[in-house]
Amino acid sequence: MAKKKTPAAASTESIDWYLISIDRLKQIGLIVLLLLIGGGAYWFWKNQSGNPKTLAEAAITDARQALNGLASSKDFATHKTEFDRAQKKLDEANTLFNSGKYPEAQSAAVESQTISRIGVVTDENDARFLTVEGDVQVQKSSTSDWKAADLRTPLMNGDWVKTADGASAELIFTNNSVYTMGPSALLEIYAQVAPGQSKKTNGVELKVGPVEVATTDDQSTIRTPGSQVVVDSASTTQVGVDKQSATNILTMKGTAAVTSTAGGDAIKLAGGEKVTASSQGTISPVKKTLAPPALLGPGDSQVFQMANDARIDFGWEPVPGAASYQLQVSRSRLFSTLEINARRTKPQAVARVTQEGMFYWRVASIGADGEVGPFSSFRRFRASGGDKGPKGPLPGGDTTPPPLNLNPPFSIGSANYFIEGTTEPGASVFINGEEVEVESSGHFKKLITLGKVGRNDVIVKAVDPSGNPTVKSQTIIVSEE
Repeated sequence: MAKKKTPAAASTESIDWYLISIDRLKQIGLIVLLLLIGGGAYWFWKNQSGNPKTLAEAAITDARQALNGLASSKDFATHKTEFDRAQKKLDEANTLFNSGKYPEAQSAAVESQTISRIGVVTDENDARFLTVEGDVQVQKSSTSDWKAADLRTPLMNGDWVKTADGASAELIFTNNSVYTMGPSALLEIYAQVAPGQSKKTNGVELKVGPVEVATTDDQSTIRTPGSQVVVDSASTTQVGVDKQSATNILTMKGTAAVTSTAGGDAIKLAGGEKVTASSQGTISPVKKTLAPPALLGPGDSQVFQMANDARIDFGWEPVPGAASYQLQVSRSRLFSTLEINARRTKPQAVARVTQEGMFYWRVASIGADGEVGPFSSFRRFRASGGDKGPKGPLPGGDTTPPPLNLNPPFSIGSANYFIEGTTEPGASVFINGEEVEVESSGHFKKLITLGKVGRNDVIVKAVDPSGNPTVKSQTIIVSEE
């Protein structure tokens, strides 16, 4: 939880924040006092100026791994088209990187990785979950019952998905479009074959709440109470329906077309443009929002040691025309819950971390008219509570290994499996030696690709902040198809 100490503190350029895990507080019954922290540190920012390059390098590496996983799958022949598209995007990312265009290279690499994940969706469903965080429920079109969603839940035309407060979910459709649902959202899946065509249309009907749509080589459609939004290929658009059924549409990248349910010509939106549609279909004039700032520090995946009473200096490049900035810090990659959600008038902020774990942060620019623009891509940083190296537990400290509960491996086709489980909040988890993200609840999951036919042993290791390890293995038999 992150709070400002007093209204007066909120008006200064210093931040009275501690990053604390609510789940952790419930477990150990601690109450941490909020303290006033001093101003930011420009020197730190300057030494992080190469971070866009680092982010692009990491995205290209992830895209290459995803492409290799697709190439090694047993049903590769049926996904040759997706492989070629992903390879083309990866080549584009490398070209942009070599030209010094790091943000564009990162974007192209992320698109390549998304295309390579085509194996997640099969012909037996119209969409599947990529991520489920918190209370997410599904109602199948043939029933009136709501059931908890998980990664095994296939989604078909007419199914409903809803997220509770503080929950979120990612869905991937057969055309590789990824829909990220925010908290308190309700939507219906629709995927139908148009008359005279063999190709399915993919989209949702959004009743309430926020959703972000990222497309690859195909369009996706969002229907709302007063409008229809068609997100063009290779584009990202945010659509939100409030409690009065008004729709806010913000295109972050590429283009989108907004049409009123009352009729009329479509309104074309480019990156950074937004409109609002009433429930009766009245569409506002197009507004131009400010671009997100370039993040400076902390660097992506930077580690802060709790023993040093870690001070986190956030910094980002000023944006011309910005009156202020919105800073968000979360333990969720989808930002379904927020540790910090504050407005800053200067491109800097300071906080201290009192609990271990992974955090994500991002910033948006705010214009003089109060319009909030799109958020930047997130960065991560980790607060470590102790030595996780080979020396083992710290002397004189906690010597109890963390719990490690594993679900049965879940196949999503070919040699692709989700490894999922829970451990102690704040612990680090490694699957076959690769660290995975652990939610504040202790839940973790990772999609892996097994490269050999026959017996495959998956080693899962959890290490608590005191360095105590728990190791378990799962055996998966991959048959030759």
